[in-house]
Amino acid sequence: MNLVGKIFVGIIALMSVVCLTLSVVSYAAHPNYKDKNVALNEQLNKAKDEAQKLTSQKAELAKKIEDEKQTYVNMIAALRTKTDALQAENDSLKADLDKLNEDLADRTDAVFANTKYVTDIHQQLENASDELKKAQELRANYLRDLAKTMEKLHELSAVYGDLQDQNTELVKSYDDALTVLNQNGLSADANQYGDLPQYPVQGAVETVEEGADGLLMVSIGSDDGLSEHNKLDVKRGDSYLGKIEVITLEPNRAVCKVLPEYRQGVIQEGDVVYSTRLN
Repeated sequence: MNLVGKIFVGIIALMSVVCLTLSVVSYAAHPNYKDKNVALNEQLNKAKDEAQKLTSQKAELAKKIEDEKQTYVNMIAALRTKTDALQAENDSLKADLDKLNEDLADRTDAVFANTKYVTDIHQQLENASDELKKAQELRANYLRDLAKTMEKLHELSAVYGDLQDQNTELVKSYDDALTVLNQNGLSADANQYGDLPQYPVQGAVETVEEGADGLLMVSIGSDDGLSEHNKLDVKRGDSYLGKIEVITLEPNRAVCKVLPEYRQGVIQEGDVVYSTRLN
């Protein structure tokens, strides 16, 4: 039985006592007073006994109510203590949650920073790959150029060997020419012989431009002893074709013009140019 039920029972008991009292008074005023008075006394005694029982029950109920109240107070105090503990735990958990949120924010920032760093690294790797490809292309081009240079070097080495052989022959021819000049009482000074080279030379026509009476490129130059305005003879086999005059010089080739007054045939590529004697 709960507290409300117990209070309701106490009220009913009190109302019963009041009703009995009213009954006694009513019976005392009745004409059969004595008989009824005895009956009413008996009823009153019963009512008193019942009232004592109800009073005892009320006291017991009051004690139970007080005990239950104390129990509820103790329960409320315990609940309040537990609530305070839970509040403290909740505050602690909230502080931990705030700290975790801060750590999560820091780690999120770190993740974003690392993502940006990784993105930058990937970009650098792509740039490095592009640079590597360019470097490989440059290296391949360098190797091709090196191969061409080595090939050219070998060609130049062969040309150098040929030039050394030609130089040996020219030195011998020069010595022979000096011997002939000395035997004939002539001077070795080339300036005295006008438009002829310093010593006998021989080469070939490489290119012909501007028609038969135009310009020629020959395969001998200043390294072979030619000077500007030197005149050379041209032949094809045993056929004499005419004379040409040196206009401009390079070490191993010269540009010449055809002298029309000496022309005896059409000069072509591959024809021999030479000077075998001095004035």
